[in-house]
Amino acid sequence: MKRIPYIAATLGGVLGIVAAPSLSQADGSDPDALRILAARHSLEWNWTPPGHADRYGHAETLIHASLPSVRAQVLDFAHYRDILPEKFKVSRVVGHGPDGSKDVYIQIAVLHGVVTLWDVARFGAVHELAPGSEVLEGRMVQGKGNVDDMNVVWTMRALDDQWTVLKCDLLLKPGLPAPQSAIDEELRDSARYAVDSIHDRAQGSREIAEWPGCR
Repeated sequence: MKRIPYIAATLGGVLGIVAAPSLSQADGSDPDALRILAARHSLEWNWTPPGHADRYGHAETLIHASLPSVRAQVLDFAHYRDILPEKFKVSRVVGHGPDGSKDVYIQIAVLHGVVTLWDVARFGAVHELAPGSEVLEGRMVQGKGNVDDMNVVWTMRALDDQWTVLKCDLLLKPGLPAPQSAIDEELRDSARYAVDSIHDRAQGSREIAEWPGCR
């Protein structure tokens, strides 16, 4: 797949997302919403964030649900295992930090179920990037996992009070020999399964509904 232009800036030294338009700018010119609507389904690809050497899987979707509704699903860590049961074997909160962070144990089957990977990811608080635009990041707790690294970034942006663009950027370094093409496929597919699962649970339907702002 040809890489789709994507602009990002460094955020917290991990992954950057440009501040999104405010709600008043949801006037039909939003490029993310129009791109997803043109495809009529969630989108996925691989890319390397600026300033990083690793390739992430990226996926995005348009959800007919409010930002708070989408956020509630993203924060429902115990149901991450339902994103794709044959891949995500286990997900549960195993710790709470004094700063409000949560440690989440995740077990994932990769390479068509041949290998099972696990780690503990620490999710901090949801941060507001701009009015109507939020990010949640989880990073592997050092030494807790059989992978070299793991990073997931959820970006949620309200188009208005009923529509939300959701993006997921996923890094998983398995720590075992594997072709980059196979890792890329796993990352982008897993990112798409993630946004599709949140889409279906928040919206109550698999359909990519048409955002009225594009008319």
